[in-house]
Amino acid sequence: MRSIFRVEVYEDIRKLTKHQIGELLNLTQKEVVSTKKDELLSTLTKELKDNDLLIEKIYKNFSFDLGIHPNKVEKYLNITKTERFRWTEQKKLRVVRYSSFNKWGKTLDYPIYDTYQIKNISQEQIETWRQEHKKEVEENRKKAVQKALITRKLNNKKNKDFYENRWKKLLKDWYSNDNRLGASLQLAYWTMWVSRWAKEFQLLAVDARVNKDKYIEKKELFYEMKNVAIQRLISSPYTKISFYQPQAADKITHLEFCPDHFQLWLQEREFDYVSKQEFYYSYIKEIHKCASCELDIEKNYYSLYFISILFDEYHFSFHTPYPIGKSYLPPKDSLPLILHEEREGLFRFGRSLIGEEKIIFKEKEVIKYFNEALTKFELYINAEDLILEELR
Repeated sequence: MRSIFRVEVYEDIRKLTKHQIGELLNLTQKEVVSTKKDELLSTLTKELKDNDLLIEKIYKNFSFDLGIHPNKVEKYLNITKTERFRWTEQKKLRVVRYSSFNKWGKTLDYPIYDTYQIKNISQEQIETWRQEHKKEVEENRKKAVQKALITRKLNNKKNKDFYENRWKKLLKDWYSNDNRLGASLQLAYWTMWVSRWAKEFQLLAVDARVNKDKYIEKKELFYEMKNVAIQRLISSPYTKISFYQPQAADKITHLEFCPDHFQLWLQEREFDYVSKQEFYYSYIKEIHKCASCELDIEKNYYSLYFISILFDEYHFSFHTPYPIGKSYLPPKDSLPLILHEEREGLFRFGRSLIGEEKIIFKEKEVIKYFNEALTKFELYINAEDLILEELR
């Protein structure tokens, strides 16, 4: 046992109560009560001289009371917080109990360690643990590299199988009937993946702490590609366009109450929170009649154009917001209305990429095949339109 530990033992036993010291000295209850604590400590100190078994017994019997704080563990063993966390999880550092403290309105727990064990850990043992960890990290890194190579090989195979087999079969099926149909389905197919990449980057941008601007830029790029494709697809004879109008289709872009309505709003908020828009909808007729209230509404802001292409088992559909599509799509009143069941969450329609889709439909490949599809569409649709125009 290290000599410095013996000095610390004398400091630690002062944390014990009179009854605990009396228990160690085998004293009766009467003897404990009638003796001052300093006298009991003096007697126990004498008993501790060259008595390693008694020291071990003290720390074993009263480990809960004599536990050591995490900060002192790190300082005593000359280790980092990360090392303490690691060796606590691996149960190399023994925890005797947990204590707690309040911070930012939350109750947080922290471990209290076994003092006897901590103070008997040598720096040689610490160094051994460090070397073991270093070796484990190196082995895990090698395994990760091997796993990555296997995964990359499998992913490349999946990617290759799709483009050399499944994709070629799709093209053959689509173009065997009609070049215009094939070009329409091909562009619709890659527009679907462009749309999913747009949603993927939108989700990434929402949660991003870094690279947020990059994700927003890519989201806008893919949405622009989708809009370009929609403008082309509406010229296909196989495309159907309809209109979706939700129950609350309009958006309030500016709302300013007059002094009277503002005071009324404050009164209603006094006992139960009422938002500005909730108050507006409660007094919608009065506010519309009020000459002093300011109100701007963008009609059909949340409405959508629904563009679909259907052929056998292939069905592609896209939604375009009314404010974006109204400049190049037919007037909404000329289109049939369609009903949808909206989903909760960030996206009411469509979805982002899932599962193995990111393996097969990689970002760069989607852009490449989308551009090819756009070129073919222009070739077959526009070329035939020009021929028909000349024949007329």
